[in-house]
Amino acid sequence: MDRMEAGGRFAGKAVLITGAASGIGRGAALRLAAEGADLVAIDLDAAGLEDLAKAVAALGRRCETRAGDVSDLAVVQAALDTAKAAYGGLDGLLNNAGIGGPMRRFETLETDEFDRMVAVNLRPVWYATAKAHPLMAARGGGAILNVASMAGLRPNRNHALYGMTKAAIISLTQHAAMDYAGDNIRVNALCPGPVETPIFEQMRAELGQAGYEAATRRITQRTLMNRFGTVDEQAAAVAWLLSDEAAFVTGVAMPVDGGWSISDGRA
Repeated sequence: MDRMEAGGRFAGKAVLITGAASGIGRGAALRLAAEGADLVAIDLDAAGLEDLAKAVAALGRRCETRAGDVSDLAVVQAALDTAKAAYGGLDGLLNNAGIGGPMRRFETLETDEFDRMVAVNLRPVWYATAKAHPLMAARGGGAILNVASMAGLRPNRNHALYGMTKAAIISLTQHAAMDYAGDNIRVNALCPGPVETPIFEQMRAELGQAGYEAATRRITQRTLMNRFGTVDEQAAAVAWLLSDEAAFVTGVAMPVDGGWSISDGRA
């Protein structure tokens, strides 16, 4: 009996997810649990984590939670320690937590804004990737997926700090993939296109309603499929890249963006 027959592609596997309480993180958590995974989930939103744990339990799987800010690397380490204590190790890691950052011209950005973006969007990805390595190597391998962005592939006007951190994640992914292939650990990056997640709510707060609506119209027009994507579409890509079906895929930055990254800007 193969894994699909025994309970899904992730039967018997443990996966750690950061930023798991909402958006792509929550969608991926539920998709992986539905396919047999047990989880460790990190998020700032303790109530959202509690709700996620209940939803995962309803699917018949376990979800250990750790509420906290990933910029505090002790929070990330505690989650890694939980994976080892609860499940004996780790098979998958989804580095999903991130913030959108300020939307202003390059020269107006402040040092503390730069430091905050790196502290949330980049430093925890490096740390979790490095510290997950021994847990996965001890089990014979695993898969790491880092959520970058279409903004890491092509620049977005007035979104410099976000785009820089996401481009750095792609480079981090490629270097880790080179170092870890010999341990049967695959490392890839997901580059989502426009999906209405909490980061877009940050955009609404930054731009105001009228500015936000204008921005979303421009984004839609630039997307070849002429629409925003869904969380479920991203979760499907996450599940494939973390699964054994992608066993020969490592070091890629895969756009799931409705064609945004190759668009000429015309609807």
